[in-house]
Amino acid sequence: MHQGLSKYSIILNFGVTVLSNIAVGAFIGYYIDKWTLKNGVIFVVFILLGIASGLYNGFKYLLREADKYDKHDKKDVEKHNDTGHS
Repeated sequence: MHQGLSKYSIILNFGVTVLSNIAVGAFIGYYIDKWTLKNGVIFVVFILLGIASGLYNGFKYLLREADKYDKHDKKDVEKHNDTGHS
């Protein structure tokens, strides 16, 4: 059961990472645009930067988690092989 909940947690963390980066980009872009050009260009640019940053950080997180699973699976295989030879 722990394994199944962990998978949902990974998906949730990925989504929160992406959405929070987009929200921060939108927030910064909105206020910079409000104080400068007031035409929405900076707002759109910062939303795009937030999307890029969110996807980058989200996939980096997914790769770290996949690496953890690979190491864990490798240990299980080694443990199984050690007990099988005794």
